[in-house]
Amino acid sequence: MSRGTQSRRNFLRRAGVAGAAGVTVALAGCADDDGADGPDGADELGDQLPEINFVIPTAGANSFRNELGRITAENWEEIGFEVDLEELEFGAHVDKAVVQQDFDASLLGWGGTPERIDPHTFILDMHHSSTTGEGGRNTPGYENPEYDELAELQVTQPDEDERQQTVYEAQEIIARDQPRTYIANEGGMHPYASARVENVDPTLGEGLNSFWNMISVTPLDGDTVTMGYPSEIISLNPMQDLATPDRQFVRLLYDQLFRIGPDGLPRPWAAADDPTIEDDGETYTVEIRDDMTFHDGEDVTIDDVEFTYELYADSPTYSGLVEIIDEIDTSGNEITFHLDEPFAPFTANVLGQVYLFPEHIWGDVEPEDLADFQDENWTGSGPFQFEDWERQSELQLRAFEDHFETPNTERFIRIPGADVSQLVGDLEAGQIDFLGAIPQPATLDRIEEDDDLDAAVFEAIGYAKIAYNMRREPYDDVAVRRALSYSVPKEEYVDFIRDGMGTVTDSTISEHNEFWHNPDVEQFRLDLDAAREELADAGYGWDDDGMLHYGADQ
Repeated sequence: MSRGTQSRRNFLRRAGVAGAAGVTVALAGCADDDGADGPDGADELGDQLPEINFVIPTAGANSFRNELGRITAENWEEIGFEVDLEELEFGAHVDKAVVQQDFDASLLGWGGTPERIDPHTFILDMHHSSTTGEGGRNTPGYENPEYDELAELQVTQPDEDERQQTVYEAQEIIARDQPRTYIANEGGMHPYASARVENVDPTLGEGLNSFWNMISVTPLDGDTVTMGYPSEIISLNPMQDLATPDRQFVRLLYDQLFRIGPDGLPRPWAAADDPTIEDDGETYTVEIRDDMTFHDGEDVTIDDVEFTYELYADSPTYSGLVEIIDEIDTSGNEITFHLDEPFAPFTANVLGQVYLFPEHIWGDVEPEDLADFQDENWTGSGPFQFEDWERQSELQLRAFEDHFETPNTERFIRIPGADVSQLVGDLEAGQIDFLGAIPQPATLDRIEEDDDLDAAVFEAIGYAKIAYNMRREPYDDVAVRRALSYSVPKEEYVDFIRDGMGTVTDSTISEHNEFWHNPDVEQFRLDLDAAREELADAGYGWDDDGMLHYGADQ
């Protein structure tokens, strides 16, 4: 850590200035030394391109991405765009960019939760044309029939080698079309108080935010573990379109038939064993455990499981998750799912993502009210049960002693913080026991030197990315998107801003997800000359002030 921090300081010193603007100038100069004048572009100019509304996190919400956003905005201005930089806290950012889809470009992260190790989420959910609606995961509004065909094909291929080839081809098309700039898989370190807790379990993609850590972490003194995270929880309703911080706690309250293990593979959870698969992959039969109760003492029955899947089918938010299911049968303690066609990720992405609901609580809720329903106790059957929630203050859970996998702490408390720096101070002061966010490099140095603290290292399958809203001009033009992508300092983000934490990526699937990652997709690195060439070749041009215009014939 110390060597990396010194490398960043030396880099900034060589740049002659400190901070985001200095890095921008230095990097832009490196990119353009051989082509300061740039390409000619269109001979006759039309209208100037519209200003880019670029939505980025506040420094408090994510200091790394905030600095990256500022550098990228200056690079975009360097190639002729005007940029309106809009900084938002996490909840407001998600609402604007994901729910309302009211943006030109948006810098956000995509959480790498274990159920996303299967490529289905990254390939189909995030890029298929059917998921472009409000609140859908295809926030750019990307529509490509050639790509859709591959995304649909990969879910029907039970042979993993055949499916891998299809997933590889899909990644190549995404890299070519650049609906998003995939920047970096943001692995790193999550700090914790080694003097106060033990049995921390950082897992691929999530570090200390993982389900497995939250049930394994153990207080060395007392009965409570407290974590800090730099954002509020928006909702504990599993039928809401959950942001990653919400999902991390909903899954503690509600069980699934299967959970994705630390190894990335689905393992039986509320299910008694692996599913029986018949009819060439079109029929799945699952036996449920016979020792489960909901938090209010009611037994979890096969009828509750059947009700749950019918509830999802009626959900305005999540019906797509179960649309592959044609019919459901139950017999004794078994439930059988008959699918419309073979669906390769069914165990991981359906049985492993659908939360089990108590019919006696949700049975009378109308479909249109599912996302707004308020169960005051958030009654599930998971390893933790709801205790109290004081918004802007803390969420309190307690261990559910009748669960088959009882947590190692009796109480679990989540504290939202104004920013990561404040939460590190809380950690040092003994007010929290671990932090589910990555501090600045200098802060990690301080943590490393504290005998009472430590940091858990993890790799990521999620990433930072910039989405371009293809519903709007000029972002519907692949040349514009590619030019913007050439202006994002990916390597510099990892090496200097994040002090070496994480890995640069050009694909929607992380290199740490080795089997599914295509290492040979087209790469985009900081190159403002290449950005200008993309624009010139597509018929754009620049005025005497360097501002970018449509060509007169566009």
